Amino acid sequence: MSSRIGNTVLRLRGGSLKVLSLLSISHRPLRPVEIAEILGMPLNDVGKYLVRLGSKGLVSKVDMEGNSTGYVSNMDILEMLLDHERRLRELE
Repeated sequence: MSSRIGNTVLRLRGGSLKVLSLLSISHRPLRPVEIAEILGMPLNDVGKYLVRLGSKGLVSKVDMEGNSTGYVSNMDILEMLLDHERRLRELE
């Protein structure tokens, strides 16, 4: 993972972080309505978070079956945690 993406993730707060976290652990692309249902958020808010995350390069839009659009995370959460742990060790 590039440090730019890692630094961007560390600045995320609230809903954006929740949406990215959900997409990062999902084994398949999720539609905005699914994200809204799982997280208990308004669909309009989820849409705004997805646009914001997409503009930062953290998520991508993918075509799904039935002419619908889903989203996937562009980051590997395990890789991010290992990178963060490595950085902390360097500070010791």
